[in-house]
Amino acid sequence: METGYILFNLKPGRKKEFLQSIRKIKAVKEAHLVLGNFDAIAEVEAENIQGLEKVYFNEIDKLASITYSRLYIMACPRTRK
Repeated sequence: METGYILFNLKPGRKKEFLQSIRKIKAVKEAHLVLGNFDAIAEVEAENIQGLEKVYFNEIDKLASITYSRLYIMACPRTRK
């Protein structure tokens, strides 16, 4: 199992809509609004890195509320061969 974190910048006034939409995606385990350089963060899980990329590009990155997003894949030596 692979885990990734996605940081988001969102359109003004669309934060509630964003959380409702992203939490419906099966691979999303958690999603929260944050303070700082980004507006929100989401934790996603998939069987492999390709699965994370697929969810990111095909489902998450297409949400209308997003102005910028970046996927970070968790590095863990136990899962790398």
